[in-house]
Amino acid sequence: MIEVYKKEEIIVKKIVVFSLATLMLIPLLALGCGGGGGDQTIELSLDDFQAQNNIVKSVEVGSSGTLTVKLGSNPTTGYEWGDADISNTAVIAQKSHNYIEPEDTDLMGAPGTDVWVFDAKAAGSATITFSYSRPWEEGTPATYTLTINVTVK
Repeated sequence: MIEVYKKEEIIVKKIVVFSLATLMLIPLLALGCGGGGGDQTIELSLDDFQAQNNIVKSVEVGSSGTLTVKLGSNPTTGYEWGDADISNTAVIAQKSHNYIEPEDTDLMGAPGTDVWVFDAKAAGSATITFSYSRPWEEGTPATYTLTINVTVK
């Protein structure tokens, strides 16, 4: 009779341990399903744009996540990335935009990187458009364009 109680006690302990482990994993699973940060990065060099002048990307960002966009840029040529055009700032909004100088400063005319950071604001869809051109050449189409279709989950 004592052996039966010990077996039942072991079974109960296993059930309790399994239940506690399951409860501890539920929040981690929820984060993995888009309920958490869901940060994303898109990085494209000037070489990428020389291969394809107009690039379209799609990305999903978590509800409290960020989207970082890093684009090759060489202002010494007179070309620059214009302001990001966001179709729906209620879904995603620009947090910052910075130009990062090239690491090798001994090279004249070396390209650097423009970096934008966007914060997800609410679930939904938006489009972010970038154009690379010479701003004083009005009426001339952009040399390169990037369109990002963003879905915030």
